[in-house]
Amino acid sequence: MRKKLIFMIIVAALAAGAIAAGVVYQRWKDSPRYALQNMVLAIKTKEMDNVFKYLDLKEIFNNLLESSTGEVKGEEKGGDDWDRFSRQLGRKFAKKLFPKLFDNFEKQIRELISHYLQDLDNTQILALTAAVTTAKIEVQGEEALVTIRDPKNGKPLRFRMRRKAGDRVWQVVSFHYDDFKHLMKKEFLGSLPKR
Repeated sequence: MRKKLIFMIIVAALAAGAIAAGVVYQRWKDSPRYALQNMVLAIKTKEMDNVFKYLDLKEIFNNLLESSTGEVKGEEKGGDDWDRFSRQLGRKFAKKLFPKLFDNFEKQIRELISHYLQDLDNTQILALTAAVTTAKIEVQGEEALVTIRDPKNGKPLRFRMRRKAGDRVWQVVSFHYDDFKHLMKKEFLGSLPKR
């Protein structure tokens, strides 16, 4: 009788442990960090279709457009009426034109991003892996604010992720404009030949 009781306790403990492990695994699998780690793995294995599964390119570019054409503090006060009107008109024009441009050039944008990511060396991929692993992630419902830091200079790259209701896949939907601008200057302008 005593052996049966011990056996039952062990089986119950193992079952409870398996259930708890399953819950923890499922919670991790449904997290933004899991999506980011899978995206880095796809970059490492050069599976670009899997990379784009975690990026909502149209939403990213729309949000960058909004940020880059948004009103700057005090901008609307500066200049005369014509300057203010011109800035407002330029923003409206960009907001109308961009979705059409993106639709026409989405294939080229994907190819450009794919080539850039495929050219990353192992050191860069390891740095990206470390940055994702140590990223600060603040989840609020179906949105998450992610902050990763450049290991060399400690500068942040902040971006938002979102998942659609009923969908388990988290996607990057926007970058903090100032962080993204700094990254583009460093990555692309810094690699141009000096005259």
